[in-house]
Amino acid sequence: MIIGLTNQKGGSGKTTVSGHLAYWLSKRGTVIVVDADAQQSSTNWMKDLQLSCKTMIDPDDLFDELPQLATQYDNVVVDGPGSLSETTKAILSRCDLALVPCKPAGLDMHSTSKMLRILRQARELRGGLPHVGLFLNHAKKGTILLKDAIRALAEQNTGFPLLKTVIYDLQVIADAPGQGTSVWGMSGATAKRAIIDFESLFTEALKVPNAKN
Repeated sequence: MIIGLTNQKGGSGKTTVSGHLAYWLSKRGTVIVVDADAQQSSTNWMKDLQLSCKTMIDPDDLFDELPQLATQYDNVVVDGPGSLSETTKAILSRCDLALVPCKPAGLDMHSTSKMLRILRQARELRGGLPHVGLFLNHAKKGTILLKDAIRALAEQNTGFPLLKTVIYDLQVIADAPGQGTSVWGMSGATAKRAIIDFESLFTEALKVPNAKN
């Protein structure tokens, strides 16, 4: 399966989620990360995690090579750029599942609406692919912003399922790449909480292609 982490806005958490997703998937089969972000944040982190990674930011390369990688690995995780560039469109033209992290903040929610338009266009061109799952990331528990974001991203408003699992703004998640590890390699109650949230999110996300979407 080709799984793309996409959103127009940088800072939505694509890299931290894609890296943790790849690590989680590596315990269940073979996986490679494709770093399609010009910042190449995933590349060094994946070396630390001893996971296969390939940097690929050219849209034509992504279009040609993603299907080939999908024949060599059980899962291909693509860390997309923070823009609605041709690179993002190439990812959406090839991925089976697009996961869209959304920060519950005004400007981020506005940019997400643009991303949803591109997703609808991709699905129309591809006859219903990619499957799509939205999820809230970097959220503050119990805030009005979070409640408002859940309402705004409800499926009846977007046409796409909003995953029930919320990833909260925990320092261990932000610290993991810099420490060359994942939350599974960190200790403490906060790390355990992050592990539970990530496992819930990834398990839920992989069910999206089997649901009506």
